[in-house]
Amino acid sequence: MVRKVCLIAAATLCLGNISAGAQTVNGAAAPMVITITKLDCSRLIQYHPSADVAYKPGVDVHGRPVVSADADPAAAAFAKKILPDVLEIPIAINPINYGARNVANQQKANAATAVSQSTANIAAAKAAGTSLASQLSALNSKLSSVTSTYNAQTAANVASTGGSKPTAAETNIRAIRQKQIDSTYTPQISSINSQITSTNTAITANTATQTALQTQDTTVRQTYTNTNIATEGTLAGLSAQGLDATQTKLGTVKYDIAHNTFTFNDQPMLSDDQSKLAEACARQGVK
Repeated sequence: MVRKVCLIAAATLCLGNISAGAQTVNGAAAPMVITITKLDCSRLIQYHPSADVAYKPGVDVHGRPVVSADADPAAAAFAKKILPDVLEIPIAINPINYGARNVANQQKANAATAVSQSTANIAAAKAAGTSLASQLSALNSKLSSVTSTYNAQTAANVASTGGSKPTAAETNIRAIRQKQIDSTYTPQISSINSQITSTNTAITANTATQTALQTQDTTVRQTYTNTNIATEGTLAGLSAQGLDATQTKLGTVKYDIAHNTFTFNDQPMLSDDQSKLAEACARQGVK
């Protein structure tokens, strides 16, 4: 975290011109103007970690010694010898054909992404189709089971009430029992049939979707092939100009291992808080 005193000082000094009293110029009072330079402001917004936050090798957060986490001390010591204190990463582009190469490669990448998305869409549609087929199979099995139970109970009712020659009393009893059987199973059978109808409709729609996706996939893959050919042609044409080795250095990113800080062209890569302070300074002409 940026120390509070640094934040206060930077926020105060970067507000702009500060009247620091009065001077007499040709007998008239004039304000004294304090100018904050770029160096002054950059010093104010430097990162200063608190002592209790900064990492200290060999000790824990309470200052007590701890065993090194290095699994191989000898390897760690060797790494310290060959690893520089500051890592430098140069950033460069080919200014002549940078844009053209980028456009060609981006078109190729976009075509590849379209193929990947098409493949994923087809896989999802097939998975949905498999799931719907399983649902339909389960519903048909359930319908068969419920229907069998209904038919069995209906047959048992007939058999227990005189069979094919029931008396008037048995006929009345049969009707009452059948009404109970119907009220139990008819709604179940109706619901299952409704679900089967809906599932069949979904399967039909899914089949149409898969067909459309397969047709689209053929087009997408042909576009990818055509784009690859066009991209290779564009890149080959640019290379034929003999400008592949042309480079312009944009700058260098440096990583200070000991202080865990990054800079670009020797300017600190700031945190959000520091960036806001730098912007405030910049608005007042201090850059």
